[in-house]
Amino acid sequence: MPKDISSTEPASRPLGQKLLFLGTGSLTILVTFAVAYWFWAAHQMETGLTHWVEKQRTRGFEITHGTLSLDGFPFVVRAILEKPRIVSPDGWWWQTQSLSAEATPWSPLSMQLDLSKDHLIDGLPHNQPSINIVSNLAKSTAQISLEGELLNARLQADGLIITRESHHPLSITTLDTTLGPLRPATAESPLQEFNILIKAQDINHPELKKTPLGGPISQLNLDGTLYGIVPKDKIRKSLHIWRDTGGFLALHDASMRWGPLLIDARGKVALDNRLRPLGKLESRIEGADEVVSQLEKNGLINKGQSFGIKLSLAALGRTNSRGRHEIEAPLVMRDGWLSVGPITLFKLPPLAK
Repeated sequence: MPKDISSTEPASRPLGQKLLFLGTGSLTILVTFAVAYWFWAAHQMETGLTHWVEKQRTRGFEITHGTLSLDGFPFVVRAILEKPRIVSPDGWWWQTQSLSAEATPWSPLSMQLDLSKDHLIDGLPHNQPSINIVSNLAKSTAQISLEGELLNARLQADGLIITRESHHPLSITTLDTTLGPLRPATAESPLQEFNILIKAQDINHPELKKTPLGGPISQLNLDGTLYGIVPKDKIRKSLHIWRDTGGFLALHDASMRWGPLLIDARGKVALDNRLRPLGKLESRIEGADEVVSQLEKNGLINKGQSFGIKLSLAALGRTNSRGRHEIEAPLVMRDGWLSVGPITLFKLPPLAK
């Protein structure tokens, strides 16, 4: 006699329906949570950016822009700002066509910005010509607080070209700049600290070809920490206050390779009463004798001057393991002049007029 299984069918249907309802309900809750979380993250990003704009306005900057739109659901939060324009307290202004910032929903205040559009800087003091900046690729990563404070930022650009009206363009093959983080003053360290890291390769300008070293500057690196409270005011006033409150730049490692010349330096730099660089850097200079030979070859110094300078360099330095002349001597910035050891090199202009 065949087994009667009809009695089990009614029991299996409610169980299947329960599993189906449970799965559908869980999926609905998950989707609802994902949507709510994305909108929460978008609101966090919008709030942080809005507070950043408000802070700049309280510091004297005028900021205008077109529409701000948010999209990218569900995997990214993307903010697109049309026609942003910033006017500084000093009167100069910057603008571009649009800016886009992206972040992950779980870290909406750590953003990546696309800066590959053309940028214009104008309204510069003394009727200086406007500056146009273009690049093959330019991106920045920035982290802000919910209150709108910039915590740190990094700019990376390839094929950077900076032009001014009636001037030759300045080109930089690669640029990598990191600013921050900002560490507040404490009882143990009464000055704010702000890290600066700059790496640039192949800096070229037609005027460099007229120098004894020819150009381009193949490498420029700077790793330092800015100490001191920098007021959010006009540049000249801010520099005066920064200097008067004990501000200085500590260079942990600064280097430049330009033709035969290689310079490594470290030390502290402040500002004098005319806002000119003031300080002393311990430095290692390689190839200075070759630079003197170029000066003589180009007719900028005569043979007697060349011989005297090379004699001084020989007394200061030695031949290193690579067979090149090397000097370990202080770079001194004082009274508006830069000197290496006892040799005065050139005049130093003020950072602001």
